[in-house]
Amino acid sequence: MTLKLTESTLSKCFWANSSYVFIEPLEVYMIFALAVDRLIALNFVVLYRTVNRNKYLLILVTPGILIGFIFLVVSMIQLDDSDVDPCILPNSMPPNVSNIWNQYNLWGAVATLLVYIYTYMVVYCCTFKNKTEKNIVIQKAILNTVIVGAAVFSVSSVLSASLIAVTSNMKDPPLDPDTVSTYAVIPGLISYSCNFYVYYWRSTDYRNAFIKQLCCGKVLTTQDKVVSVMSVSNVSVSKRATLL
Repeated sequence: MTLKLTESTLSKCFWANSSYVFIEPLEVYMIFALAVDRLIALNFVVLYRTVNRNKYLLILVTPGILIGFIFLVVSMIQLDDSDVDPCILPNSMPPNVSNIWNQYNLWGAVATLLVYIYTYMVVYCCTFKNKTEKNIVIQKAILNTVIVGAAVFSVSSVLSASLIAVTSNMKDPPLDPDTVSTYAVIPGLISYSCNFYVYYWRSTDYRNAFIKQLCCGKVLTTQDKVVSVMSVSNVSVSKRATLL
């Protein structure tokens, strides 16, 4: 954009951004699906732990893949050689598809935020049968994780979608809509990666799973062996002490 080299045709711009035309709607849906997954995990604990994992993931992911393909195919059908400047993701789709894409992003972000709020309310209003100190600590940890996730999502994806939607629908916007669409992607990108860092920071279980994935299981396997050896040694010492 700085060098004035972003002018293109709709057809060329679409094929340059085609992978993003598919991935972007999928990512918006998956962030929503992750919020729903957390809600299910907190409300249906037994079902969540016993359900067939492959089927559950297939049901959870398939709608997002279909939505991505719909945006991709509909855009391909309506391509022409009209001028596009600058060639950015919102401009790489036909105007009517781009408008639907903006609305989808905005309402997808709002729906995700509402699920987070509902999850917070459910956990906050949840009453444990045995209100032990351990249960209270667990409840606070869950609440804090939900709050952090909702806060990061609000200042990233919700902000990005809102800026694009508002400036695109204003008659005389104070800022150029194309410029806003270009730079609004920055907070949007944060929302696509923030969940990893939030769960890595807030959850020991997720942290261990992530480390196992990143290190191919070597780090945790080594740790498990050390813990196992120490446990066996402690048991042996205890038995000797008892015999003595």
